[in-house]
Amino acid sequence: QHYKSITFIEIMKKKRKLKEIIDEEKSNKKSTVDTSVEAPKINVTEQETTAKMSRKNKRKKKGLSKGDLNRGALKPKKSAETAENPFETCDISILKNFGDIKTKDVQTLILHYLGCTKHCPEWCLVTNRGAGHNVCVVMLEALYPFVYKTMSLNMPNFTTLFPNGPIEIQNPGSELYVTPAGSAILEKELKRRANDSSSKNGRDEPALPPVQDYILLPEYMLAHEYPSEDTLNKEPGWRRFTGNITVKAKEYPLYAIDCEMCKTAEGSEVTQIAIIDECFNCLYKTYIKPANPIIDYVTAYSGITAEILKDVTTTLADVVKHMNNILPTQAIFVGHSLENDLRALKMYHDKVVDTATIYSSGKGGSLKPGLRFLALKYLRAKIQDSASGHDPCEDAMTCMRLVKLKVKKGPKFGILASGNENSLSVYLTKQSKTGVFIDKPIVAQQHCRGLAHALPATSDEQGLDTLLRRLSSKSEFYWFHMYKLEPIYRQCTTIHDMINNPQLSDTLNYIDESVQKIYAALPADTLFVVYSGCSGYWKKPEFNGSDEAMKKLMANIVAQVRRGLLFMKVKN
Repeated sequence: QHYKSITFIEIMKKKRKLKEIIDEEKSNKKSTVDTSVEAPKINVTEQETTAKMSRKNKRKKKGLSKGDLNRGALKPKKSAETAENPFETCDISILKNFGDIKTKDVQTLILHYLGCTKHCPEWCLVTNRGAGHNVCVVMLEALYPFVYKTMSLNMPNFTTLFPNGPIEIQNPGSELYVTPAGSAILEKELKRRANDSSSKNGRDEPALPPVQDYILLPEYMLAHEYPSEDTLNKEPGWRRFTGNITVKAKEYPLYAIDCEMCKTAEGSEVTQIAIIDECFNCLYKTYIKPANPIIDYVTAYSGITAEILKDVTTTLADVVKHMNNILPTQAIFVGHSLENDLRALKMYHDKVVDTATIYSSGKGGSLKPGLRFLALKYLRAKIQDSASGHDPCEDAMTCMRLVKLKVKKGPKFGILASGNENSLSVYLTKQSKTGVFIDKPIVAQQHCRGLAHALPATSDEQGLDTLLRRLSSKSEFYWFHMYKLEPIYRQCTTIHDMINNPQLSDTLNYIDESVQKIYAALPADTLFVVYSGCSGYWKKPEFNGSDEAMKKLMANIVAQVRRGLLFMKVKN
């Protein structure tokens, strides 16, 4: 607040004075300071005159061109004496006692460092910002504060690179909800004009793509963990959908499928299936007897009870055989997160339209929208509202209606802005900045816009190799997301259980060495940001919404998951 009340010249003088004091402390007071000499004071008249100087007079006084002034280069040219002045390097100082720092504030700092905005967060001080050029951000999935504090000895490079230690940050979300931490950095809302429109009057609209254009490509099926050809070869009991060539149907017929599952000793197994055609006729609906003993019927969601399955004799093999008899070979399967249904059916099919991918949640990252949310928003329909569990026919019909609506409205329909138009890549392009985004294919594809390069990586090893090769390019912004810790968190009941996992130590060592390699490859004056958080997966306890005790438990878990760590350093 004090800095805001004085002129730019006073700020620069104070920063230079502060830098001199810091240099003296670092050199163990090798150079002395004459404390008797006070800093020159600027009287009120001179201060008012300086504040009222026009941009033209400033350029004339400093000997700068108009372009230099627009780039914020309000400083004289370097002389031979000042060329080696350490003050000419950029640095960031973190101020203490500022309370919770939010991840969105880190984005503000990044954009300020890149010269995209004049605003800088109040909890830090950027020295000589004009010398900075690049920013490299590495997000570490599931490195929670408790894990780092307990296992910090396994990460010696972090201690060396960031001697001041991490800062705890608050990732986005609410009391009972976790928003993907990556969205706070990778999404930037753009200001739009009131009369802005996607199309102009008088122009013919392009033809809408046919339904077959919405079939998932093989690389995206792999990214969404759909069964593949390798699944057929490696796992026993799996079958390929062949269909019946004698069934008459059009070229690309749609069939919506929904399954209800229960928990058995071998995992999730299907207990009910429903198949709907394009005319919303229920072609097939039956209960299925699991091959393994049932541990949990999940009645609240599946609607299945022991009484219902008591006399059921239909097996999974019977269901797959019947599907191959009644459906044509060229059938396109429609469903919501259909990879779960196909895995429960132990079936592979390469023609799939998934409503969880052709629509977006608007919450960023890799978070998929719920079927109930899509039905309410786009169909004005309430589903899954029965106390007796979900109805597979209702869910399948909803998926079919959503796909038909998508084909009718076009590919942009149902894609909310946060996953597309509000991508940071769009903002950087408007600022004439280039970026490199290395993440899972499902995340990387959202940021392949403008001057950005989206490079999908299916593993941390592949992503690290890609980043090290790309750091020599002329891009200003780099993003790399490491998921190495996520499988360990999935195996644990709580965050505190992670420290007992035998794989944790080796995983932290790998992350530590990777961060050191990235830092070593960074160009000079690059702001290196490493932060941790959750991108969508976290342990959710099953509870009744009216149970206050369980709500408190949920709030406690969410509070832990939303906490992250922030490490920052400028490479000089």
